[in-house]
Amino acid sequence: MNQENIRLVEGDAVLQLLEDPVFFERLSNLYEESTETTIFQSPGFIRSWYLIKISEFVPLIAIDQSNSSLEAAVFLAIKRESSGQIKKSHAKIVGLGEYDAEYQTWLVREGKEESFLSKAFDLILQNHPKCKLVFRFIPSAKSLTWLDENPKWNKLSVVQPYRRPLMQMSHPDFRSVFKKRHLKAKYNRFVKAGKMEFEEITEINRFIEVYDEVMILYDFRQGALFNKTPSTSNPLRRPLFISLFEQNILQVSVLKLDDVITSCIIGMKSKIWVHLSGLVTYSPFYSKHSPGLVHLFVLGKYLEKQGFEYFDLTPGDDGYKERMASNADEVYELTICKDPVFKSKRKLRKKLHAFLLSKGIRPMTFNVKVQLSKHLIKLKLNHLKNRIFLSMGHQSGSTSESIQLEKNNIQHLLAYDDHLGTSRWDFLSDAFKRVEAGEICLSWAEERRLLVSIWFQEINDKTNKNEDEPAFIHKGTYIHPKALSRKEEIMEIASSILPSLGP
Repeated sequence: MNQENIRLVEGDAVLQLLEDPVFFERLSNLYEESTETTIFQSPGFIRSWYLIKISEFVPLIAIDQSNSSLEAAVFLAIKRESSGQIKKSHAKIVGLGEYDAEYQTWLVREGKEESFLSKAFDLILQNHPKCKLVFRFIPSAKSLTWLDENPKWNKLSVVQPYRRPLMQMSHPDFRSVFKKRHLKAKYNRFVKAGKMEFEEITEINRFIEVYDEVMILYDFRQGALFNKTPSTSNPLRRPLFISLFEQNILQVSVLKLDDVITSCIIGMKSKIWVHLSGLVTYSPFYSKHSPGLVHLFVLGKYLEKQGFEYFDLTPGDDGYKERMASNADEVYELTICKDPVFKSKRKLRKKLHAFLLSKGIRPMTFNVKVQLSKHLIKLKLNHLKNRIFLSMGHQSGSTSESIQLEKNNIQHLLAYDDHLGTSRWDFLSDAFKRVEAGEICLSWAEERRLLVSIWFQEINDKTNKNEDEPAFIHKGTYIHPKALSRKEEIMEIASSILPSLGP
């Protein structure tokens, strides 16, 4: 490997290079000949992600290219500031894909990692001397052996291992997964609940239809659990997934009950691997049937029949992944940085994660609790502001003449936007629990703002009631200040349509 040939390419020049048929063919050959790589280093994924994410990231690659071949490449991205610019000296540089790619590594012909990576990272730190370079998960320990052979880079690096649960079809314990009593029981309950159908999505229009439907469910669950709505925070994910689907990189399936989607799993696939790294979500209306777990149960069997060797359940210390796994290995987060303070924080986080796991605490659960504590402090400050705002007489408003109450409309709930009342996180968390508990919601929204949500629970004991007439108990009401003056009218309309509500 001639170090004179190793160079950096940045920005639009990367996109131009990927459009060069000769370079793209060489990249494809390198991908096929490299070891320890994943679908996230495939030329198709690389080009799609750079093109679609160009407004959020500046492409950055280091390559070793002679006149006749491409010997090595590492694909990175520099995070843009909100202004669209980058911090030249304090840049945050991530492996290509950031959170859209489960695994980030390099393409290097075997035996040449140390010479290429040492020079490549030297060039990066020369151009961005105070950068923080982070590879989310490197899929193999073999890819990191060059660090042990190079004291300089070993000193500048922090490596953190993560357990990766797998369904490995050839593993002796693979069959035993499907014999676990609790999994079989959940599967049998699901089958008895109605007509079950597993559908693999293979046509683009059907994929777009399914994606748009399940993203509402995904936003609802993420909003309730983590105070995030991915379709808003990551709007480019939709065009990215469409592009990847068209290249046959996505493995998409839904599990239906009586023709209603109860669960959706979007994974990324290569020849023998499927990675659970795109999207996993389920309908809270069917929570009691454990649709997500049943879907994994069915999908694991299906992938085996399709000839896949590995179903990667991905790191995360999730209990359901451990229950579905036949075995596990390790993947590694790699951080390279000259900043001693940042490295110390990474090392401290590494020790904290190890301590939490030793105590049976999932690190993500701990992080959510920390965020929730911050949220509660912020909430108290907001309540003070709200009282001042209300005292100034800003609690009223106007709405259209027509009140349109709809049943179980999750999009309405996601449109909650009341800075004077309960926080959005608390509202969605409460709403999600109510839906899972089987409560029925009547809601009204205008101009992408929730105005009303009224909750009812059907009464199972219909003693002295007409058996053909549903009976409900009122469980709670939210009315936006803008619609507060019409409360009596709203409740009258709700009462009038109660008899027509089904379970």
